Formats: sequence, C-alpha cells, structure tokens
Amino acid sequence: MIFKTTASSRKPFCEQAKRLPLYCLVLGLLVLPSSSFASYFSSPAEVLSALQFNAQGDVVFKSQNLPQDSNRVQAEPPANPPEVDPYSDEALEEDDPFGDDADTASDLEEDPFADEEKEIAHMSDPLERWYNRPVYVFNDHFYEYFLRPVAQTYKDLLAENFRIMIRNLYQTVTFPGRFVSSLLQFKLDKAGRVIGRVLINCTLGFVCMVDVANEEFGIKPVDEDFGQVLGFYGIPPGPYLVLPLLGPSSVRDGVGRAVDALMNPLFWLVPDFATGAGVTSEQMVNETSFFIEDIKALKEGAIDPYISLRDFYNQRREILVDE
Repeated sequence: MIFKTTASSRKPFCEQAKRLPLYCLVLGLLVLPSSSFASYFSSPAEVLSALQFNAQGDVVFKSQNLPQDSNRVQAEPPANPPEVDPYSDEALEEDDPFGDDADTASDLEEDPFADEEKEIAHMSDPLERWYNRPVYVFNDHFYEYFLRPVAQTYKDLLAENFRIMIRNLYQTVTFPGRFVSSLLQFKLDKAGRVIGRVLINCTLGFVCMVDVANEEFGIKPVDEDFGQVLGFYGIPPGPYLVLPLLGPSSVRDGVGRAVDALMNPLFWLVPDFATGAGVTSEQMVNETSFFIEDIKALKEGAIDPYISLRDFYNQRREILVDE
C-alpha cells in the first residue's frame, strides 16, 4: 500500500513537469516586453529618497505622468525635488558653504583685522634637573602643608575688604621702587600716577589703607619693578630660576628683586630681623589669601604644574616689560 500511495503521488508531479516549458514561455513573454518600461521608473534608492511624509508620519503618494518622449531613458525630475542636505557631499561640491574654494582660502590667509602678536621666546631652563625642580618641590610642600592652611584660615577669619586694606597699605609704603623704576624707563605718566596715588591715599584714604585714588579718581595702580627696567634696556631674562619660598624668577629678575628690596622703606625702617620676618610673612599670607583658588585650578588643570608655572611666569614678565 505504501508503494501504491507513493506511485500515485508522483503522477501529478510528472504532469506539472511537462507543463514547465509552457510556464517559462509565458513568463518570458510577460517579462521581456515589460522590461522596456523599466527606464521610466526610478531605482529603489531614488524612490525611497523621493517619498514625502505628512505630519502623522504617513507616506504621501503623488501621481506622476510618464514623459511624452518614449525614446528617453532617464526619468524626468519630480516637480518638487527634495531639499538637498546642506552637509551632504553634493552640497559641498556645488555651493562650498564652508569656504574651501581658492578665493575664500586666500581671504582667510590674510586677515586685515588680525592683531599682530609678538612671539614670546621660550625661557631656557638648564638648572631644571638638579636645582629648579627640587626647589619647586620644596616650595610646593611648604605651600601645601603650611602656607595654604594658614592663608585659608586667615581668609576665613578676615573679611575681604579688610584684607584689601592691608594690601593697599603695603602698596603705598613700597612706592619708591615703582617710582624709580618708572623714571628709569622714561615712563613719566606712570611715575606721576605713583606720586598722585600716594598723596591721595595718604590724605584721604584712612591711613593709606583705602584706595581712594582708584575708586574716586580713576588713577590705576602701577606695576613696575627693577627687573622690568633691566628688560627695558635690552638685558635678556637669562635662565629660569626658582627661588626658595619666593617662587618663579629668572637671573635678571633675581637681580631686580635685590634692588627692589634695597628701595623698600621697610628694609630700612624695621629694627631687627625678627620684626622684618614677621612683616614679610604677614604680607605673604595676605597676598596668598587672594590666590588660593587660582593656584588650585592651575595645579589641577596642568599636566606638569612646574612647566605650566614656568611658561606662565615667562609670558607674564615679557608682557610687563613691553608695556
């Protein structure tokens, strides 16, 4: 029975196989003529890109008439072509919206409004390995474990206005160094500002502690020292130098600091070493209280704080010499 059933099931398959050539002939007659219309229809990619959608996200179909010229093999562009992506390769080649053509590039090379900036030379550091870095590490430990905690406590206890008054007092007392340095550089306007600030603040500024000259008369402070005098006369800064407790400097500015110390009235008025050390320490703590957050940001944002501090000092000093 199994053999009969199998034999009977093969009979319809044989009949279908006999009709296979007929099916192929009919399929060929249908496919070959219709292939002549293929040039009138877009490719699947073109069709997908030409689809339009409404606010609900449904596809909006629009009927398109076939071209009258049957000899054409390229489809007519739609009446409303889709908007071209301004960031596509096609838009870049046609319109060049980013200005990569020759004319725009030449315009960018020469900017008539660009300010000419002086290139600051790199400061040499031959003493880095055996002196500067060890002293920098010592200063950093001194700052982290002693000066910063003391300055932070000092900042928390004293109001900012009172600390500014102490700074103004030191600025007024140490005016001779700025005055002489301004005269040696023939900067008479700055020398006049130094004297004017001293006279106004000492008479109207509550014992030189309030900066009345700046707040009421607009006379800005002057930042001049003997190191800038040496730079004004063309003396190069020389190698980078880290001074114990005093921080970054150079050979030229180290000499300038010594001269500034001699022109400081406190150097001659302080009776003994202990009193002088106390006055200097108070001034250092008071100044540090204004820059705790800045020093923290510099150390956290720099890969190598030593190099960042050296470059910052070099740029700052060169700017002051040129002013």
